[in-house]
Amino acid sequence: MNTNTFAALGCNAALVAALDRRGYTTPMPVQAETFKAGLEGRDLLVQSQTGSGKTLAFGLPLIHRLTSEKYPQALILAPTRELAQQVGEELRSVDRSLNIALLVGGTPYQPQMKALHYGSSIVVGTPGRVMDHLDRGSLDLSKISMVVLDECDEMLNMGFIEDVEKILAAAPKGPQTYLFSATLPPPIASLAKRFLKDPVKIQLSGSGEQAQHADISHAACLVPDHARVKALVNLLLLDNPSAALIFTKTKAETEEVAEALTQAGLSAAFLHGDLVQASRTRILNQFKSGKLHLLVATDVAARGLDISGLPLVVHLGIPHQLENYIHRSGRTGRAGAKGTSMSLVAWKESRILMAWARRGGLNIVWRPIPQQSDLRTAAAVRLAEKLKAADTHAHRAEAESLLAAYAPVDLVSKLLNFIEREEATGFDIPEEPARDRVPFKREGASRPFSKQPFDRNEKRPFEKKPYEKRPYEKKPFEKKPYEKKAFEKSPYSAGDKVGFKPKPKADRPTGTPFKKKS
Repeated sequence: MNTNTFAALGCNAALVAALDRRGYTTPMPVQAETFKAGLEGRDLLVQSQTGSGKTLAFGLPLIHRLTSEKYPQALILAPTRELAQQVGEELRSVDRSLNIALLVGGTPYQPQMKALHYGSSIVVGTPGRVMDHLDRGSLDLSKISMVVLDECDEMLNMGFIEDVEKILAAAPKGPQTYLFSATLPPPIASLAKRFLKDPVKIQLSGSGEQAQHADISHAACLVPDHARVKALVNLLLLDNPSAALIFTKTKAETEEVAEALTQAGLSAAFLHGDLVQASRTRILNQFKSGKLHLLVATDVAARGLDISGLPLVVHLGIPHQLENYIHRSGRTGRAGAKGTSMSLVAWKESRILMAWARRGGLNIVWRPIPQQSDLRTAAAVRLAEKLKAADTHAHRAEAESLLAAYAPVDLVSKLLNFIEREEATGFDIPEEPARDRVPFKREGASRPFSKQPFDRNEKRPFEKKPYEKRPYEKKPFEKKPYEKKAFEKSPYSAGDKVGFKPKPKADRPTGTPFKKKS
């Protein structure tokens, strides 16, 4: 569809003005492809990457189809609290008059029940809390006419697919259904076949599982497990990103890494599912506003985060699947912005990552572990840039008095010493053996190079080692004298004859035999 503006798509004037105020003038591909079919009431099966504008893709036609009646008309299901909150905020940003009930866990029931009681045309929630309201009888889906399943593959990974099926079964037959998913595994395809009626299929994610975001550059660093956090500190100090989202595998690891980064002089906090909702909201707001530069989180806690202009995503170890790696990396490089996905992996994980690179068509650039000398060089470059842009007139008198008291070289050395004390210096990480520094490279593969690559086709000269004959020492035969043993009679022998004499039988017991009672 050739549409360059939202007005050309068919959006009403009020929505076009609201989108203009937010800086949205040109629809993204997924929005252009879904608007007309959604407005006509068709079911949609959309395969699109995260950060591609999916919320407005289903939100704009949904808002156009709402009526003025005060009852739930549209139900939007999301895998996590953060994603549900983000969807609600995005819809309100284009239409402030919308009545939206946010049904998510970790928050009190009373405000949610109040919003449902007074009438909310749109219900946005997670499957677990929506099921709770259905069981309580506070949510009525009898008049639902639109259902949106956002990031359906992630709901499958988190074990919510059964709840989703129960919720869809509780809705009346035949509502308009939008299913958005980055991948389409067999359970999602089966769900779509059961609940979608002749859907319009839109695929904007390349080759499905092998798709990658074009605005994301992938890098990796081979680090032993024991030095992973130190290498992370050095990389952050060297690159000096404005913000970074760091993924770990466990909740305990998020707290340990955040504490290590804070001790190294970096502004960091952790985010996982055990935190109360108030703490999660406060940390996310600090991260989005720029007051917090580094956020360490698990996959579940970071699902659905939409941080504008996030330049860096770091994987401390790789996730279990390539799809999770793509989802993690999709937190950066959103809405046309450039971003970097950095992985810190051990030797075995590097083999898996390179297999993913071949499968997903990822071009991974391998980097060495930064050392303290690299950090000092980078700090000197940044200091020189600051000195160029600094105003020299403000402290000219103090500078002249200091030059009169000290030699120029001594004065600059002392000032640099003060500057280094205020900045983090990183860690000096000893180099590991070559096998633990650079993974093996096969010819033609997207792998890091080693200093001495192995070529199977290389013909090497055969080196024949000379045969060394071992000396043989012949020992003389030693004949032992024969020793005749004395004959021992058997204890069972009788006279001169040797034989076995059985023992006498024991006397049989006497008495009356047992008689069976009649």
